[in-house]
Amino acid sequence: MAGGNLGPRQKMINMMYLVLTAMLALNVSAEILKAFAMINQSLEDTNVSIEQKNVALYAAFDAKMKDEPGKTKESYDKAMIVKRESEAMLTYIRAIKSEMIDLGGNKNGEEDEGDYKVEQGVRTVIQDGNIDISSQVLVNPEGRSERGVELMNKINAYRQAVLNVLPANDRSKVKIYVEEAKDPAPSTGSNVKKNWLQSNFGDMPLSGVITLFSKFESDIRNTETEVVAYLLGAIDAASFKFDNLEAKVIAKSNYVLTGQEYEADVLLVAYDSRQALDIRLEGGGTVPVEGGLGRYKVRASNEGIKKWGGFIVVKNPGTGEETKYPFSSEYTVAKPAAVISPDKMNVFYIGVDNPVSISAPGITPANLLPSMTAGSITGSNGSYIVKVNQPGELTVDVRGKGPDGKPTGVLGSSKFRVKYVPDPIATVGGLDGGQIGTAQFKAQGGMIALLKDFVFDLRFEIQSFRMIYIAPRQDPQVVTVTGAIYSPQAAAIIRNAKPGDRFIFDDVKAIGPDKVTRKLNPVTYGLN
Repeated sequence: MAGGNLGPRQKMINMMYLVLTAMLALNVSAEILKAFAMINQSLEDTNVSIEQKNVALYAAFDAKMKDEPGKTKESYDKAMIVKRESEAMLTYIRAIKSEMIDLGGNKNGEEDEGDYKVEQGVRTVIQDGNIDISSQVLVNPEGRSERGVELMNKINAYRQAVLNVLPANDRSKVKIYVEEAKDPAPSTGSNVKKNWLQSNFGDMPLSGVITLFSKFESDIRNTETEVVAYLLGAIDAASFKFDNLEAKVIAKSNYVLTGQEYEADVLLVAYDSRQALDIRLEGGGTVPVEGGLGRYKVRASNEGIKKWGGFIVVKNPGTGEETKYPFSSEYTVAKPAAVISPDKMNVFYIGVDNPVSISAPGITPANLLPSMTAGSITGSNGSYIVKVNQPGELTVDVRGKGPDGKPTGVLGSSKFRVKYVPDPIATVGGLDGGQIGTAQFKAQGGMIALLKDFVFDLRFEIQSFRMIYIAPRQDPQVVTVTGAIYSPQAAAIIRNAKPGDRFIFDDVKAIGPDKVTRKLNPVTYGLN
């Protein structure tokens, strides 16, 4: 569809995605996979911004509905259709995306932090280069899975539902970012063309597919923005009125470091989009304007508080009279400081690799020199692994390497608590205790120690346990088992068990990655 404008950031992301997709035909390198992860993060950040913009649009609709319900209701009802269809489509897209992320991660049935890894400061799914997952979910068998066909149908249904709220004569004025999902026209030559599913998801590395799904989300949000803004404009709810004007400065950050750039947006709240902003600085000079916003940028050279300001000149379209609206702001310039971020939580655990990301503005990752008061830290380029062996508290210090190769002073320090990994839960075959079907209980082969809801995916080995068998009108039978698998005697008892019998497993001992033997909870099962 024609009309609508992409922002520079979105244009850059789309272009990079096309280039990377083309490069995949030649070679899937680690650099390309990393680039996909970086683009995906940019897309997700952009999607958050677009969502916030849509919230503001709906808020404007609500306000207009209160003031002029009769004039607004028709457009409002259509906007609610767009909102409902968009949320439903986003939920569906995210469900498929999360499923594939989990299949490329820890495969525990849900997307969580265990599905990701961080390499050189870039967060991506563990099996980022896997080319089979997307094919299995969306393409196979025979190039067109039921799930894939369902995805195509939902994309096309969403696109049509959004178009239906627009008058036929005005549809060419609104940008619909969600493209129709359809197969290419049949080829007249000897070459067989791939269908839509094969072209987008066949033999595609998982990192690229995740990025494509993030782009789907972006297209849906952008489409929602375009259509809702059109509906709002149709009732003149977003027209600019010169009744209460105030100059505003929105800075990306009021705290910057030497060598960095201070950047801020200067805008007039409720400005008239039909007038070009005229922003002038105190002492001379102007602020460049892009898309109705002033883009002020200056390089920070020395430390201290920096004040700046000026005024915005607005011309009355009727009389031509100019009105000045002053503004002022300030920002702080400071020396660089290190940032030490544990990738899991605010503690380190004994016996496991604790990933940590470290950065220091103004210093390249290769020149960081971290150290610890206890334990060890290894790694490079901002990504490190911490190993600890004693509970308590420790400090991580970060220095940098100066131009002469010598360490600088301490750039930053952070304290961390050190803890043992918590005890797992004793289970038979991963089943929770309580009443259980006889056949299901007999199908298990031994005990498993589960560490639920923990940030690390760790395994505990069962060393031994005691099984107590209690049957009606019989003396209890007690069997001690070494290891996790049932002994022949225990297996024979379980084989002959009947509904109404009970099993108690206690004195369960397990050992984890910290090599500490733990006595776990007893667990009871009643057969039914």
